[in-house]
Amino acid sequence: MRFWGLRRGITGFALVSAAVGATIAAAPTASADAPSNSPCDFAAALPFCTAALGPLRDVTADWRIYQPALVQPIPISDYFPSDPETADKPLGFGHCGTETTPAPPPAIPTSTEAVSAPAGVAPPPGKNSPYPGSRYCLLRYIPSDFDTLCASCHRILVDYTSIPSTGPGAEGHWAGRFTPGQVFQATIPVNAHSPNIKNLCSDKFFNPAPGSGCATLGLAFLDLHGLEMEGDTSYFHHFPLEGHYFNGPAYLAGDGSSVAYHWVQGAYFDIQPAGAMSIWYSAGYRGAGDILPDTDQSYGCLCDVPPLGHITFSASRDLSASVGVGTQSGTSALARGILGAASTPNTITAGPLPDPAPALPLIPAGILAGLLVRNRRDW
Repeated sequence: MRFWGLRRGITGFALVSAAVGATIAAAPTASADAPSNSPCDFAAALPFCTAALGPLRDVTADWRIYQPALVQPIPISDYFPSDPETADKPLGFGHCGTETTPAPPPAIPTSTEAVSAPAGVAPPPGKNSPYPGSRYCLLRYIPSDFDTLCASCHRILVDYTSIPSTGPGAEGHWAGRFTPGQVFQATIPVNAHSPNIKNLCSDKFFNPAPGSGCATLGLAFLDLHGLEMEGDTSYFHHFPLEGHYFNGPAYLAGDGSSVAYHWVQGAYFDIQPAGAMSIWYSAGYRGAGDILPDTDQSYGCLCDVPPLGHITFSASRDLSASVGVGTQSGTSALARGILGAASTPNTITAGPLPDPAPALPLIPAGILAGLLVRNRRDW
């Protein structure tokens, strides 16, 4: 089960902070052009203002460099047999090749277990890299699993390479919310995120749509407007019962042709800001040096629940620059790990998508908080 109760608490805390921050008209913001509601923009010395997951980076200009490959090789030794629910059937649900997939077409390619990553692909970064002796689960996807960038969206990367060393910094599972500055109409398209973080629509046990499609109206609404994700900064976890997505510190990007295959150490999502000029996050997380192990149970972990885990808020990331003007050049981004051509298919040739569904009309913070709380699954 996932710990939606924790997420609810984080969401409520974030929304309350947003409402309070929006009323402090005289307080300074992260940028004169980027109205903010992160408490860390007003009082950076607060103990939870640690940005423990790493900074947010706007990589919109180089979005194709971050587009995922349609095969994701993940090291099995990170999660099997340590995650009990991945035990072989009938004791568990298996660790690779037993993924829950929807009945309607298009068919989702079956994952397979291999002795190594595909030819030309180095072991991924992570706490246990280079995973000596580990076998790999080769998770496969269809192109619609990963949206190309919509016309007015920003692609935002949570950069795990710059996790702070104090605070403590994150080392394991996290669950959090991404909050746009002073705007409640912003949306995150349900399948506009990297494969190593999950939202509700990624969960094929509850969502019968093919790929990242979302056939369950309630899930689609919550993902589009709830702006919540969960992931892991350091260890790979995969629970086949919930489909072919995973948690982990990195994902494989590129197509081996126009963009060389490379690991991205971090996770991204696309946001249609609807006028928001900044974004920040609040999250519960497992920290470096924590006692509880990072043992994932259905993409939930008591290790990220205070007081055993920690709470972190980030300062705001400015989104006021025009869409298409990112912070890294293609050359500098690729320099973080170019790989040779590998036996994985192309996923980045499609053009930009149209904007997602129209945004919600403006909703007061209290009403929106109530909607989010009442519609969460309570495990």
